Amino acid sequence: MKTTTLGLCTLLFFSCTQEDFPGQAEGGTPCDYICFGLSPDGVAQTRGGARADADGYTSGRFVLRSADSADTLCVRTVVTDGIAGAEKAVTRGTPVSDLTTYGTFHVVCDRDDMPNAFFMDVDVTEKSGGLWGTEPTYYWPGAGPTLTFYAWAPGDVYTNPTKDLTFTYTVPDAAADQKDLLVAKTAALDGDYNQAVDLAFDHICTAVKFVVGSEMQAGTIESVTLKGVYNKGTYDMTTAEWDLTNSPLVDFTQTLDIQTDGNETDGTAITTGAGTLMMLPQTLPDGATVEVVFHDNVTGTDRTLSATIEGSDWPQGKTVTYKLSVTPEYEFELSENPMLDAHYEILQTKLVVSGVPDGQSWTITADNNATIQAQSDMNSWAQQGYWTEKRQETDASGNLTDIGSARGEASYSGTGSGDFPIAIFVPENTGDEKRSIALSISVNGSVVQTINIEQYAPSWYGSNIGCERLEGDMQPWGFYWSSDFKLVFDLTNCDENDRRSLATYVNFYKSLIIRLIANLIGIDIPDLSYVHMEDHGGILGIGAVADKITVNLGSLDAGNIAERQDDGQQNTRDIYNFEGIQLTNNIINRIQSVGGYTDDMMNIEGSGSLPTNNAAIACMKLNSWNVVTAQGEEVLTLTNGTLPEWYLPASGEITDISDAEHPLSGNYWTSTSVENSHEYSYKYDATGSISQERRDTELHVRAVRKKP
Repeated sequence: MKTTTLGLCTLLFFSCTQEDFPGQAEGGTPCDYICFGLSPDGVAQTRGGARADADGYTSGRFVLRSADSADTLCVRTVVTDGIAGAEKAVTRGTPVSDLTTYGTFHVVCDRDDMPNAFFMDVDVTEKSGGLWGTEPTYYWPGAGPTLTFYAWAPGDVYTNPTKDLTFTYTVPDAAADQKDLLVAKTAALDGDYNQAVDLAFDHICTAVKFVVGSEMQAGTIESVTLKGVYNKGTYDMTTAEWDLTNSPLVDFTQTLDIQTDGNETDGTAITTGAGTLMMLPQTLPDGATVEVVFHDNVTGTDRTLSATIEGSDWPQGKTVTYKLSVTPEYEFELSENPMLDAHYEILQTKLVVSGVPDGQSWTITADNNATIQAQSDMNSWAQQGYWTEKRQETDASGNLTDIGSARGEASYSGTGSGDFPIAIFVPENTGDEKRSIALSISVNGSVVQTINIEQYAPSWYGSNIGCERLEGDMQPWGFYWSSDFKLVFDLTNCDENDRRSLATYVNFYKSLIIRLIANLIGIDIPDLSYVHMEDHGGILGIGAVADKITVNLGSLDAGNIAERQDDGQQNTRDIYNFEGIQLTNNIINRIQSVGGYTDDMMNIEGSGSLPTNNAAIACMKLNSWNVVTAQGEEVLTLTNGTLPEWYLPASGEITDISDAEHPLSGNYWTSTSVENSHEYSYKYDATGSISQERRDTELHVRAVRKKP
């Protein structure tokens, strides 16, 4: 066996039969010269199991937004194992699947008894007949030394590597100039190995490609830019690792001019072949972004969309594919979006939609247990300002059954553009910090925009008690009237069908059976003898038509109510339910909604304050209520027991009340009335000083709540 002569060496590249490769030269005889065989696939794929679904391993999803509009571009990142070209490459920047692409590669041999030089340092080129060869020929040295072979392609990317087998590479700016770098390394082989050396080349860059998803708008993808990524590194062939220390951050732009018509197949490539970016493997640094310039055919304008991709990985030897889905220039906003208070809130606003074609559906979805419904679908109680939770019905025994939501659902859908009046029911926030309620808007199943609603937490003070944050309308304490105070409603000129319905409603509240059912479910309904109705027609009141209704408030003794100094919950409930006054308010509201009603149809006799607005009612509306159907009509019950959670504080519950962000100013009502008085109740000021005030005076109101 020759061990020293140097001459022509034949490199086997798929030239041996299955039986004689690797390990034997042509003809099946042992190789006494050094020859190389490639792995059967030509270029090895990256080792290790890839976590992959049908599309590959999804490492991230991003939403790109324009800096000056609501434009969105959904981006999905898919990482797949290996870098494989779809066809034989024709340029240097195309992913390589066959070494015939380069026509040559370079080999060095590290021989352990030659510390200062390589045993081999030579190019290997493709010869005729599928053979590859080197000049000169190298022979196995024989027993004793060991040889480790390192190979790379293309051979001219780096030459004369240092003996420590590291080299530095800078990614060219243009995709067509970027190489798919390949490296192979063997184990240490004995000097008398005398067989073909099997080389398995690995891709050491990361291929970055762009495709489009099925959700594309008609237009032109003009360019795609990767911003703020590393472009220079040192590769160690012994450890197969890159060192990007001190690499600059640069941008890579591809000018594409890719036309889209909105009917693209999911995964249609927009960068192929030489358009594939061959980048250094890295964890993307802070500030790394993807930027897309898209020409919108509908508006005729260019839209620049960008999103951060910092922190995501470009794994070595793998392909990262960014799937882009450009949506139309949708715009969703709320006409009113104020800061909400901590209690139960109904935000009546308009969802203003633009850019959505006719017939195109969209959905808005709320989190944090908020719900949405069209304002036209609000029940009559919610229209009065009551936050309603459930719809329930009761039988004659007082058994309650839930029959649905009284405040819409978590999602609300519509089609096209325009103004959509909606009501957003936001539950109370009993935490310590402000919170956001996110409204996610989806088109074709993809979230295109999110609107946030902000809500305060209570201003907690004293012994686990907190107050609401925003000043509402000033209110009288109420129950201030002369003994001859009456409200007389003459309805003879109003819509007859509405008057018939009204008569049924009044008789409902005045009937014995409804009072019995109400008592079974915890509602105290008095006989309402101070409400008198004149009607005509009907049999035993059924089908009658209301002509005139008189509410004789002056007959009620409004003294000796709500005198507790330390129990505002009970005070507030007592004021609210006093002699069924809230039911009377419901009747008055029903009267004022009759077709043809005008304000001059109400005649006021005597003097006093109207019962429909007072401080206790304002606080009671801040709670959660269920709407109960009984005998065909509706009544309200508190969702969480018989006492309100949000209430008008008693005179002894305002000690240390404060709000640093929205300080108290002026005078506020307590729920405590002056003992044995028909005229006065207690108020307090911002310093906590208590004094008396006439009940018809309008003062500020701050509802409070005990900490759960």
